[in-house]
Amino acid sequence: MIYVSFFIGLLLICKGGDWFVDAASFIARAFGIPKYIVGATIVSFATTMPEILVSVAAALKGSSVMAIGNAVGSVSANTGIILGISLFCLPVAIRRKEYLTKNILYIGCLILLFLAFQDRVFDAGDCIFLLMGGILFLVMNVKNAMTGRQEQERIPAGKKEFGRHIFFFLFGAACVVIGSELLIDSACALARQFDISEELISVTILAMGTSLPEFVTTITAVIKKESSLSVGNIVGANVIDTAFILPICTLITGESLAVAPQMAQIDLPICILLSMIALLPMLIRGRIRRIDGASVLVIYLIYFCIITKG
Repeated sequence: MIYVSFFIGLLLICKGGDWFVDAASFIARAFGIPKYIVGATIVSFATTMPEILVSVAAALKGSSVMAIGNAVGSVSANTGIILGISLFCLPVAIRRKEYLTKNILYIGCLILLFLAFQDRVFDAGDCIFLLMGGILFLVMNVKNAMTGRQEQERIPAGKKEFGRHIFFFLFGAACVVIGSELLIDSACALARQFDISEELISVTILAMGTSLPEFVTTITAVIKKESSLSVGNIVGANVIDTAFILPICTLITGESLAVAPQMAQIDLPICILLSMIALLPMLIRGRIRRIDGASVLVIYLIYFCIITKG
């Protein structure tokens, strides 16, 4: 049954991601909203639901290692694998004004998280500034969406066609989330049979499993050459993972989360390094080059090999 769940989950994720991206792209054009904004808000929240649900469940069970490892590991996987692939496959020119402020805010949230981890405890006090950063990100996206509706030409859409795309948007999102849950449960069950530590499971198998929605959504967007949607999805997902997951876990449980030494000294610093390498060059140059994506992928693979061998 573990293997059956694995393959059913994979099938749901792949097909659901296809419906999801198609519907998101249509909705953006129908409302005149820039695709980057759609990717960084609605799409990102839907694709980060597995990370939120898994981390909250882990925190409620008293496993702060799994909760924190899943959140940070997902950001690293999103950046090192998914964004790396997207940058490598879609070397295009970008609009710096659409990315500059949001990416600075994202890097700022990572640095705040790094500072919060230095005392090896993530408590209610650490939540305040991260939540402020996440809320500011959402407010900026709403403001940009309203501006974008006036700047981008709409496409005509009848009620029936619009309703159909709304259905596939929601249904595709549900398939992605359910499929990822099946895949995560089966993968973790297999990993535990080999006596792998909770910390290693959380930053590798669990993090990659919960990042599958972003992976499938981004790969589908890459295939369809929707570069703005793919990059916007990862940036939005990473901000949500960084600014909301751990504060939500802390507030729901009412308890502080213990931070493992490896998380504060290795995992999170590598996560910040990957983000800087992926985002800063394209903001400075205004273009994405294949070497940027390749560099991020190589660094993540080296990091992955080191922690799994250790």
